[in-house]
Amino acid sequence: MGKYKKNNRKKKEGLPPGSLIYIGKEPVQEVTVDVFEYNDQFVEERRLDEVLDVGKYLDKETVTWININGVHNVNMVDSIGRQFGLHPLTIEDILNTEHRPKIDFFEDHLIVIVKMLDLQKTDFLVGVEQVSFLLFENVVLTFQERVGDLFEPIRTQLRENIGRIRKQGADYLLYSLMDTIFDQYLIVADDMDDRLDAMEEIIITDPPDDALQEINSYKNSIGALKKMVWPAREVINKLLNRDVPLIKSSTYLYFRDIQDHVIHTNDMIDTMRSKLYGMLEVYYSSLSNKMNEIMKLLTMVSTVFIPLTFIAGVYGMNFTYMPELNERTAYPIVWIVMVAISIVMLIYFKKKKWF
Repeated sequence: MGKYKKNNRKKKEGLPPGSLIYIGKEPVQEVTVDVFEYNDQFVEERRLDEVLDVGKYLDKETVTWININGVHNVNMVDSIGRQFGLHPLTIEDILNTEHRPKIDFFEDHLIVIVKMLDLQKTDFLVGVEQVSFLLFENVVLTFQERVGDLFEPIRTQLRENIGRIRKQGADYLLYSLMDTIFDQYLIVADDMDDRLDAMEEIIITDPPDDALQEINSYKNSIGALKKMVWPAREVINKLLNRDVPLIKSSTYLYFRDIQDHVIHTNDMIDTMRSKLYGMLEVYYSSLSNKMNEIMKLLTMVSTVFIPLTFIAGVYGMNFTYMPELNERTAYPIVWIVMVAISIVMLIYFKKKKWF
């Protein structure tokens, strides 16, 4: 991963600011452009074959959501950006899928860049996709890395006129889309927390051999989530602390709800990190206890065999005259003595609760 990021950064070495280069994973599909045009009376959904005149939606009184799946087509993104009057640096940010979450304000629009998360079901890993939102008076542009997102409930609300989304403006659409992403932050954090609780029980009772690798995987995933959530918190704070003409005062109340979700998610991450460090302590303590049990067992075995070894050593000496050797009962007596010593010592250990 580190080498991949370095190679991506090298693409821009020596180039002037505003140079349009796609930075991200290798594209695996074609770019698609989907449009929802609506008001409280009608909705029209279409897929565009070309984007040469997509800027016409700026002049319409209806609300329009233009969703671009795939930002690896630099020429297409540049064409859309120019039609909407985007600054070259803004287009550059859209093409850089490794960009930190941010918000920028312009005279007739604003841009919000956030990360859309998904917790993988097979591994404790967070899937990340960058989404760039651009809000105009009646248009919302969304740039995604690929097809597939969390926005299907929003599309259903638009198609079936559910809730208030068709009765509100583009600012409310922006809120709805961002709220879906930040709700997913909470879902991912909850899922992580549940997995941590399950792992914690296993480590306390019977830690597996790969427990340290599991904990390290959890640590990396929680760290990745923290890197997404903390900048997102800054984005929402900047939005709420600024008077943006494109956003109605009534819609600001909904953005404050997003702020609460992000704060809650951040608090959960801090709690999980504390829990993770506690799990490490429990794991190392468990290893130490196991080592102590092994040492205790070895000590008891050694202690039992010390007198037995002494007796065997005495009668193993190669002397010509040893009176006991002439006794017919000497051999069984030695065995009885050795067994008796072992039993007495084991009884003593048992009373001391060593086993």
